[in-house]
Amino acid sequence: MNTNRKLLLAISAILVAILACNLPAQKPGADTTPTFTAQPTQTAAPALTPTSSVPMVSVSTATNCRTGPDPSYSLVLVFQPGATAQVVGKYSASNYWIINTPTGGTCWLWGAYATVQGNTSTLAEIAPPSAPPTQVAANPPTPKPTKPSAAPTNKPIIPISPVINPGIIKIALPPSAPSKLTVITSCQFIYFPVKVLTSRSDALTWTNVSNAASYNIYVNGKLFLQLSTTQYTITYLPINPTPSGAVQFGVAAANAYGTSAITSVSSACP
Repeated sequence: MNTNRKLLLAISAILVAILACNLPAQKPGADTTPTFTAQPTQTAAPALTPTSSVPMVSVSTATNCRTGPDPSYSLVLVFQPGATAQVVGKYSASNYWIINTPTGGTCWLWGAYATVQGNTSTLAEIAPPSAPPTQVAANPPTPKPTKPSAAPTNKPIIPISPVINPGIIKIALPPSAPSKLTVITSCQFIYFPVKVLTSRSDALTWTNVSNAASYNIYVNGKLFLQLSTTQYTITYLPINPTPSGAVQFGVAAANAYGTSAITSVSSACP
């Protein structure tokens, strides 16, 4: 019995020794508590907003936009400074940009005053449309052969008087003299101690002359006044010599071609 017990104890000791040899060896002073190192978290990069690549055009001065790259094409609109439009094509040979119009079509804008912003490298080169038809003058009619003139005869030639338009001749001639020239004379007197004339006025009237530009008034044969109306009143003030006897008055019509004869009339204080 004791023998068996000793045998079991010996076997148990051998097993314990074998197990002890298989355990991992620890370094002295090592912390048996495992530590965890925090890993840095990844922050998502901000999304980049791409810049607009649509080319847009503006002009520094009013520029014609036509149906093709030449002034011979029809005008579509006049592109004004401050406006912008999308560029959809180009024609580099003559410096033109093809742009969208507000009505939904396109037109060709000359690039001399244009500024384009955006990517133009992807724009297609557009071939010009057919040139507008030119105006071709119609062929002149072929002249028909004329018949040879008849042999001259010995008949007398009758002169034909030219037809003259009387209205044109009137414009190119001096006016005729005024007619129906009348004068009404008014005089004022004082009687202390004798009769003395203090004032006098002579009212002249005459008929209008159709092609007259003005009228000349004459007093005793001397030019007194030029006016454009057909009436005038001459008044003598006390400070001037006031004639009481007969005074001859005359009126003549005038225009750019000359002056008419003078129509005269005389009058005196009653």
